[in-house]
Amino acid sequence: MAIISISRGTRSGGEALARCLADRLGYPLLGREVAQEAAAQLGVPAKDLEDKMEAKPGFFGRADLLTRLYVAGVRHTLAEAALSGRLIYHGLAGARLLEGLPGVIRLRLIAPLEQRVQTLMESEGMDEASAEAYIRDVDDGRARWVRVMYGVDIADPTLYDLVVNLETFSIPEACEVLVRLVDQPEFVLTPERAADLRDFRVQCQVNLALLEDLGTQTLDLQARVRRGIVEVSGQAPMLRTGDMGNRITEIARSVPGADEIHLKLEWFDPYP
Repeated sequence: MAIISISRGTRSGGEALARCLADRLGYPLLGREVAQEAAAQLGVPAKDLEDKMEAKPGFFGRADLLTRLYVAGVRHTLAEAALSGRLIYHGLAGARLLEGLPGVIRLRLIAPLEQRVQTLMESEGMDEASAEAYIRDVDDGRARWVRVMYGVDIADPTLYDLVVNLETFSIPEACEVLVRLVDQPEFVLTPERAADLRDFRVQCQVNLALLEDLGTQTLDLQARVRRGIVEVSGQAPMLRTGDMGNRITEIARSVPGADEIHLKLEWFDPYP
């Protein structure tokens, strides 16, 4: 059993490979459905969330609060879907969204630009110049988005466990390689890995809850979870009421599976 995350440029064959794997392995397949489910959970229109997830960063190259909230919602949805240890995800920044999760095969799929342009021309009736411009624009937007959110280059091969070039492999051949890889002992769902998956879900839910709360959403906070013990780190204001620590603890404790809360915060004076 394994979780397969497929990263790809636009029109690079990611969806076709994902469907092949889902058919061969019998695993659940998620793409845009993740954003739709996350939007439903957050109570926002799916189109708003999808647009924000794919929008190019602003002039200052910073992720705003709404983007961070939406990303946290998508990550939590993925964590829920991954609990079984069987999942195929082909969507934006899968390698980053599933960072820290055990049993994940992080795949980068690449294809020659000419092949991608031809695919787009045939499917959308575009001329060659327009198709190439579209592909470059979408790829550039996604790369900038990942760079702003995670500080990495989406094309960096060290981010992935496997890079497959469709100039060399066909979709069926790439599918066969991954099917055989999933059968390796390293991807058996052991009790230890199942516990890690549950911890990851709790971690994602705590981080989402901290971003949803009006009192903590603007703070730089990050939760980590190990066997139900939640550690919240980051920076928080030392308010005169002294209630901020209690508030953070209360939010984290409200998440099912968060059994013990530890705060490792850097306190600052908001009224120097």
